Amino acid sequence: MNKHEVLRARSPDCTLEAQDFRFDDTQLIYTCYRENGEKADVMGVDLRTGALTTYRKIGDEYNEAEGVSPDGAYVLVESSHDQGSAEHQTFRYIDIWRLALAANGRDFVRMTRFGDFDGHKAANPVVSPDGRSFAFQAGRSSDPPGVGYGIFIYRFSAAEGRRR
Repeated sequence: MNKHEVLRARSPDCTLEAQDFRFDDTQLIYTCYRENGEKADVMGVDLRTGALTTYRKIGDEYNEAEGVSPDGAYVLVESSHDQGSAEHQTFRYIDIWRLALAANGRDFVRMTRFGDFDGHKAANPVVSPDGRSFAFQAGRSSDPPGVGYGIFIYRFSAAEGRRR
Protein backbone atom coordinates (compact mmCIF):
# COMPACT_ATOMS: atom_id res chain seq x y z
CA MET A 1 0.00 0.00 0.00
CA ASN A 2 1.20 3.54 -0.80
CA LYS A 3 4.11 2.33 -2.91
CA HIS A 4 4.86 1.71 -6.54
CA GLU A 5 7.90 0.70 -8.51
CA VAL A 6 9.51 3.69 -10.20
CA LEU A 7 12.37 1.98 -12.00
CA ARG A 8 13.59 -1.59 -12.44
CA ALA A 9 17.23 -2.57 -12.67
CA ARG A 10 18.21 -4.23 -15.93
CA SER A 11 20.93 -6.48 -14.56
CA PRO A 12 23.65 -7.01 -15.61
CA ASP A 13 23.54 -3.76 -17.61
CA CYS A 14 22.57 -1.67 -14.63
CA THR A 15 21.97 -2.20 -10.94
CA LEU A 16 20.56 0.73 -8.99
CA GLU A 17 21.15 2.75 -5.84
CA ALA A 18 18.77 5.57 -4.88
CA GLN A 19 20.58 8.64 -3.63
CA ASP A 20 18.43 11.72 -3.00
CA PHE A 21 15.42 13.75 -4.08
CA ARG A 22 15.27 17.16 -5.72
CA PHE A 23 12.65 19.54 -7.13
CA ASP A 24 10.25 19.15 -4.19
CA ASP A 25 10.59 15.37 -4.31
CA THR A 26 9.55 15.09 -7.96
CA GLN A 27 12.92 13.79 -9.16
CA LEU A 28 15.14 11.07 -7.74
CA ILE A 29 18.90 11.10 -8.32
CA TYR A 30 20.37 7.60 -8.45
CA THR A 31 23.44 5.65 -9.50
CA CYS A 32 23.46 2.97 -12.20
CA TYR A 33 26.26 0.46 -11.59
CA ARG A 34 27.72 -1.36 -14.60
CA GLU A 35 30.32 -4.08 -15.11
CA ASN A 36 29.78 -5.70 -11.70
CA GLY A 37 30.05 -2.36 -9.93
CA GLU A 38 33.37 -1.41 -11.50
CA LYS A 39 31.75 1.47 -13.46
CA ALA A 40 28.89 3.78 -12.50
CA ASP A 41 26.74 6.58 -13.90
CA VAL A 42 24.79 9.49 -12.38
CA MET A 43 21.13 9.38 -13.43
CA GLY A 44 17.78 10.90 -12.54
CA VAL A 45 14.17 9.81 -12.87
CA ASP A 46 11.15 12.12 -12.94
CA LEU A 47 8.76 10.55 -10.44
CA ARG A 48 5.69 11.99 -12.18
CA THR A 49 6.46 10.91 -15.74
CA GLY A 50 9.12 8.21 -15.42
CA ALA A 51 11.41 10.16 -17.79
CA LEU A 52 15.10 9.35 -17.28
CA THR A 53 17.92 11.89 -17.40
CA THR A 54 21.57 11.01 -17.80
CA TYR A 55 23.76 13.44 -15.85
CA ARG A 56 27.12 11.72 -16.25
CA LYS A 57 27.79 8.53 -18.17
CA ILE A 58 31.35 8.06 -19.41
CA GLY A 59 32.05 4.54 -20.63
CA ASP A 60 35.33 3.99 -18.81
CA GLU A 61 34.61 5.94 -15.59
CA TYR A 62 33.18 5.27 -12.17
CA ASN A 63 30.80 8.12 -11.18
CA GLU A 64 28.67 7.47 -8.10
CA ALA A 65 26.13 10.09 -7.01
CA GLU A 66 26.41 10.95 -3.34
CA GLY A 67 25.41 14.28 -1.74
CA VAL A 68 22.84 16.47 -3.51
CA SER A 69 22.98 20.20 -2.72
CA PRO A 70 20.04 21.65 -0.79
CA ASP A 71 18.93 23.66 -3.84
CA GLY A 72 19.27 20.62 -6.14
CA ALA A 73 21.68 22.44 -8.46
CA TYR A 74 24.53 19.95 -8.10
CA VAL A 75 25.51 16.57 -6.73
CA LEU A 76 28.82 15.52 -5.23
CA VAL A 77 30.17 12.49 -7.05
CA GLU A 78 32.75 9.85 -6.21
CA SER A 79 34.60 9.76 -9.51
CA SER A 80 37.56 7.96 -11.06
CA HIS A 81 37.85 10.80 -13.63
CA ASP A 82 41.46 11.97 -14.00
CA GLN A 83 42.86 8.90 -12.23
CA GLY A 84 45.03 7.72 -15.10
CA SER A 85 45.18 4.22 -16.50
CA ALA A 86 42.17 2.00 -17.23
CA GLU A 87 42.75 -0.15 -14.15
CA HIS A 88 42.39 3.01 -12.02
CA GLN A 89 38.93 3.82 -13.41
CA THR A 90 37.04 1.96 -10.63
CA PHE A 91 35.61 2.74 -7.18
CA ARG A 92 39.03 2.01 -5.70
CA TYR A 93 40.56 5.16 -7.25
CA ILE A 94 38.19 8.03 -6.58
CA ASP A 95 38.05 11.63 -5.53
CA ILE A 96 35.11 13.92 -4.96
CA TRP A 97 33.80 16.05 -7.80
CA ARG A 98 30.92 18.53 -8.05
CA LEU A 99 28.57 17.88 -10.98
CA ALA A 100 25.97 20.45 -12.03
CA LEU A 101 22.72 18.58 -12.49
CA ALA A 102 22.08 19.38 -16.14
CA ALA A 103 21.47 16.69 -18.76
CA ASN A 104 24.78 15.22 -19.94
CA GLY A 105 26.51 17.60 -17.55
CA ARG A 106 29.87 19.00 -18.51
CA ASP A 107 30.24 21.28 -15.45
CA PHE A 108 32.35 18.81 -13.47
CA VAL A 109 34.81 20.24 -10.92
CA ARG A 110 37.29 18.29 -8.83
CA MET A 111 36.94 19.08 -5.12
CA THR A 112 39.52 16.75 -3.49
CA ARG A 113 42.90 15.39 -4.52
CA PHE A 114 43.38 12.39 -2.23
CA GLY A 115 43.71 10.14 -5.30
CA ASP A 116 46.89 12.00 -6.26
CA PHE A 117 48.57 10.04 -3.47
CA ASP A 118 49.05 6.36 -4.21
CA GLY A 119 46.76 4.17 -2.15
CA HIS A 120 44.33 6.91 -1.06
CA LYS A 121 40.84 8.07 -1.97
CA ALA A 122 38.13 10.46 -0.76
CA ALA A 123 34.55 9.20 -0.51
CA ASN A 124 31.02 9.45 0.87
CA PRO A 125 30.45 13.22 0.65
CA VAL A 126 27.33 14.77 2.14
CA VAL A 127 26.37 18.44 1.68
CA SER A 128 25.46 20.52 4.73
CA PRO A 129 21.86 21.77 4.94
CA ASP A 130 23.00 25.37 4.31
CA GLY A 131 25.08 24.30 1.28
CA ARG A 132 28.23 26.01 2.55
CA SER A 133 30.27 22.87 3.22
CA PHE A 134 30.40 19.13 2.83
CA ALA A 135 31.71 16.28 4.95
CA PHE A 136 33.60 13.34 3.47
CA GLN A 137 35.85 10.51 4.54
CA ALA A 138 39.39 9.50 3.71
CA GLY A 139 39.91 5.93 2.62
CA ARG A 140 42.44 3.58 1.14
CA SER A 141 42.13 2.33 -2.41
CA SER A 142 42.65 -1.24 -1.22
CA ASP A 143 39.52 -1.14 0.98
CA PRO A 144 35.95 -1.89 -0.07
CA PRO A 145 33.43 0.97 -0.40
CA GLY A 146 32.29 2.52 2.87
CA VAL A 147 35.50 2.00 4.85
CA GLY A 148 36.95 5.26 6.13
CA TYR A 149 39.74 6.44 8.42
CA GLY A 150 38.88 10.05 9.08
CA ILE A 151 36.10 12.53 8.44
CA PHE A 152 36.89 15.94 6.96
CA ILE A 153 34.89 19.12 6.40
CA TYR A 154 35.36 21.03 3.15
CA ARG A 155 34.12 24.62 3.37
CA PHE A 156 33.27 26.21 0.03
CA SER A 157 35.13 29.44 -0.66
CA ALA A 158 33.19 32.59 -1.62
CA ALA A 159 34.16 32.01 -5.28
CA GLU A 160 32.97 28.38 -5.15
CA GLY A 161 29.77 29.55 -3.48
CA ARG A 162 28.98 31.82 -6.44
CA ARG A 163 29.49 28.88 -8.83
CA ARG A 164 27.20 26.55 -6.86
